[in-house]
Amino acid sequence: MMLDNLAVKQLCGYLGFLRILLEGNKYPIIPILVIDHISKPFDKNNCKAIGKVITTAYESIGKNNLQIFMFDDEEYGTLDIVPDHSENLVTEFKTGFNPFYVPQIDEDEYMQDK
Repeated sequence: MMLDNLAVKQLCGYLGFLRILLEGNKYPIIPILVIDHISKPFDKNNCKAIGKVITTAYESIGKNNLQIFMFDDEEYGTLDIVPDHSENLVTEFKTGFNPFYVPQIDEDEYMQDK
């Protein structure tokens, strides 16, 4: 449970600091937050805290002023998030996001499809 609290506090801290920087309008900031595997420190019962924090941040900062990219093993419903867009990066040919991944294509099979 202690790790859950720490992760929520850390996420709140990042989003709060970003809000302060954006409201000050003193620095050229690109308001993007990239989160990787945020659900790892949470058990199934506490994953929804992530969605509550992010929803509150969007209400406070504004959806037009903040863009969040999340990469996680959990589905967005488990995290209590309603995204504008969701993309499943795991398929039968790859196990996640890798911009340099090119699946091996059987040349004979490729030619039969043409």
